[in-house]
Amino acid sequence: MTQDGTAALSSPGNHRFEVVVVDPEQRNRMRMGMQLASYGNPGSFPNAEALIRSMDVVDPEADPSAPPRATVVVFGPEMANAHGFEQIQRLTHHRPDLAAVIVVEEMTTTLLQQAMRAGVGEAVALDGGEHALRQAVEHVGNKAAGLVTRVGSPEAAQTRGRLILSFSTKGGVGKSMVATNLAVALARRNPPRGVSLIDCDLQFGDVGVLLGIPPTQTVVDAAAAITFPDADLVKVFLGLHEESGLHVLPAPVEPSAADQVRPEEMVAIVESMLRLNDYVVADMPPHFDDSVLALLAIADDVMLVASMDIPSIKNVKIGIQTMDLMSIAGGKIHLVLNRANAKVRLDVKEVERSLGMEAEFPIPSDIAVPQSVNRGVAVVLDSPKSPAARAIEKMADVLIANNAALTAADPNGRPG
Repeated sequence: MTQDGTAALSSPGNHRFEVVVVDPEQRNRMRMGMQLASYGNPGSFPNAEALIRSMDVVDPEADPSAPPRATVVVFGPEMANAHGFEQIQRLTHHRPDLAAVIVVEEMTTTLLQQAMRAGVGEAVALDGGEHALRQAVEHVGNKAAGLVTRVGSPEAAQTRGRLILSFSTKGGVGKSMVATNLAVALARRNPPRGVSLIDCDLQFGDVGVLLGIPPTQTVVDAAAAITFPDADLVKVFLGLHEESGLHVLPAPVEPSAADQVRPEEMVAIVESMLRLNDYVVADMPPHFDDSVLALLAIADDVMLVASMDIPSIKNVKIGIQTMDLMSIAGGKIHLVLNRANAKVRLDVKEVERSLGMEAEFPIPSDIAVPQSVNRGVAVVLDSPKSPAARAIEKMADVLIANNAALTAADPNGRPG
């Protein structure tokens, strides 16, 4: 028992993973602890912060040669709210070697969506009984144990790249051009673990066309094979852009195939790529759905692309308001203003005032862009000295510099 009255992490016993319970109410912790007693007196914590503090304490009696173990965190019903999900997301985002289960009083579609976005693997009804809870714990625990074993250590499991989304709430603004060129620009800087690009616009994705890469393996193929974030598995599906060294996972050719990919599968694929690379760039569809919301929630940088026309500005403003309502906005959103110098009787300052944010990355109108698009070559390769290419190269430099600054400020935190 710790000084604050919470139980320390349980001994592993014969299981491939250890179990802890988290809930502000002691009676809930006791109930779940009794149901999970076969896992060796599960650790008990009132909140995620207390759990994190306990995990940061090094056990002097621990065997350093022992194989790494996964941890299943069972969150109680008092965590099934906005504040609780925020704690859960922060924990799962920074500790991907953890697996999460939540016990809820009433199972609803909205609650399940919130739980999924927070990184919860299984949800169980409070009145479901001991068998249902143990089954959920076994399910996520065995998957987490497999991940930790494959990666080799908890420290390696924490290695996670930076997720950059190219997003807009209107099509035709240059979102895919930004995604492909930014990904190529980042890849050419040769980060140690490389860069990947995924086309999340499953109905009308153009990443493969823009880079001249045939979609032999697509997001749909990866979704059919993946059941848990697995960097080794996702490697099989990544195509190579030889000119830059960028790895690419295109969208399917048939728009109808988009229905085959569930939001949790999309998140699992992206998380796998993040364990494989220093940077993952995702080209997003121009709308909000469950997959988009889940990826927006875990993104490190959102390149919000707009163009110099009133419909684009209107849609982007609505998108910003929507993300504000969902607490997705903040410092990770960067306004990319495409064709910023176009003579269309609309001033950049007017756009910034309307959107309430600075156009951090203006990209000038440049004939080199449509020419490169028609050739299936990134403009940063096809015309590297063009104004548009230079603007995108600057974007890559700024993101890398920001990443380096964050890492320097918190060297023990999540990479990126």
